[in-house]
Amino acid sequence: MTTRDVRLTAPGLYTAAGTDPGDLWETLLAGKDTRRPTEALAGPWPEFDTAFLVDDLDAATLGVHRRVLRTSEKQARMALYGARLALAGAAERGPVGGPGWGLYLGLPTVDEELLRFGALDRLHAVAGSPGDVAALYGREVPPFSGLSHLNSTAAAHVSAVFGLTGAMAAYAPFSDAGLTALIDGALSVAEGENAAALVGAVSPKVHPLLFAQYEELGWNGAVPGEGAAFLLAEPAGAATGSAVASGASGASGARLAGYGRAFGAGAEDRSEAIAEAVHAALETAGTDADGIGWVLPDAAWTVDGARAQSAALDRVFAGAAQRPAHFTCERATGVLGPAHPLAHALLALHGLASGRRLVADGDAVREEALPAPRALVLACGARGQVCAVVLEGAEK
Repeated sequence: MTTRDVRLTAPGLYTAAGTDPGDLWETLLAGKDTRRPTEALAGPWPEFDTAFLVDDLDAATLGVHRRVLRTSEKQARMALYGARLALAGAAERGPVGGPGWGLYLGLPTVDEELLRFGALDRLHAVAGSPGDVAALYGREVPPFSGLSHLNSTAAAHVSAVFGLTGAMAAYAPFSDAGLTALIDGALSVAEGENAAALVGAVSPKVHPLLFAQYEELGWNGAVPGEGAAFLLAEPAGAATGSAVASGASGASGARLAGYGRAFGAGAEDRSEAIAEAVHAALETAGTDADGIGWVLPDAAWTVDGARAQSAALDRVFAGAAQRPAHFTCERATGVLGPAHPLAHALLALHGLASGRRLVADGDAVREEALPAPRALVLACGARGQVCAVVLEGAEK
């Protein structure tokens, strides 16, 4: 059994554009502005007064006790909601969870500061007195901060709420984490380690500290966004499939046909690494550049990353009869970190199910027929990690 025998079903997508891949598709076509003012943040996002934010959901919507919210960061709550969207209705058609159900998550590591920004001046004033420093930390550090700042909290809450006690893994912190989760989740099913695997990824919450970390990594000014993207990997034809395959995208027959992973340590190696990963994905999918109908590259939020990705794709598709359209959902979601490539995967599944693709046409987006039943999705981590996957429609 290979990953080609694993179906990708039950899409759950939570972004500024809505709660479904179809919502995102229509938002992109309509050119709707989904940004929100950033006044509610702990401080203004530098150079922007808007960002692509999602609501921080309450306990009733998430289906958990309110005490859970006291020990979770917003990214954990986004993960809970994305998982709930993906598994909606599954319990009505068949059992969900148990030792045969795994969980694979791509998670960010950018969290709120342990000490509030407003306390920094007071900390400076008492810096010479250890006792006063300790008292200040006791007053100013938010309750449950030590618990809520662990990414493992997100995995723990999702597995506990939905009873996913099979093999699992979490990956962080860059954009490759989401596709790594997809590949490993599909492999766990293909190799019989899990009967089914919930795969998901979450963005960082938008916060001033995120800017500081993005800037250190070479941020090019891209607008940040929040969101979660989830799906289910299951054996083709399995009973669990009929229980959960009904998703708004209708992509119950789509599958992970091929994948590739590589690493480029320096900027000069990155383009070669991306090309290597894409070639590996094409080879394992049993196709070539002419067999790809749609390319969804990573949101290139660094200058070096954008240059390397563009050069690699130029090289891969140089000999293709017709270069496939490239598209990113960034204009409706912002940059979603680990969730961005997985959101692209859900958008690709939606397009494969309908035989359509989206194409950027200047400031507008248009829809057209998909010329080949395969899509290539890329993830390029900020430190040189690269993942590429080929998704294939049901008719192949």
